[in-house]
Amino acid sequence: MKLHSRQREESALTRPPSRRELLAEVSAETARHAAAAVRLSIALAQQLGMPLADVQCLGLLAAGPSLPSDLAARLGLTTGATTKVLDRLQEAGYITRSADPADRRRIVITADPKGCAALALSYAPLRERMSDELAGYTTGDLAAIVRFLRAGRQLADEETAHIRSQGIRHATRRARGQSATAATT
Repeated sequence: MKLHSRQREESALTRPPSRRELLAEVSAETARHAAAAVRLSIALAQQLGMPLADVQCLGLLAAGPSLPSDLAARLGLTTGATTKVLDRLQEAGYITRSADPADRRRIVITADPKGCAALALSYAPLRERMSDELAGYTTGDLAAIVRFLRAGRQLADEETAHIRSQGIRHATRRARGQSATAATT
């Protein structure tokens, strides 16, 4: 019986993985990747002495200016909690608030390039190592990776919206009817 098991192991090493095996590995690695990204965000927030929500907000603003209500939705926070995040970031010099030129009643949040330098420096080692890793990939490989990452983000956003529509709409609130005792147990 040991010989049969050893033959299977040797066969697995010499034959290419099946589609089913690859799909299982992609699924497992996706979960590990998501967990590692959360751990990295937490470690960077601790290193910078910032709350995690502040680091996440800056990450969202790196793509360009945003409205506070859009940031609240993307962070999964109430508008009140998001206002507190924005107050801290503005006081620390990471963001600016300005009137929206298209509608002066609205406020636009913009990341301050000088204020974000520390955050960019914190991510620099990982960015450099990823660039080195990706240097060996073909253009087709890179296109497939981008498609996969975009699809994963979109599916995660859709699933988050589905979960939020069924009860707890914001990370800073409990589900309707849930007592404080039930929320902490």
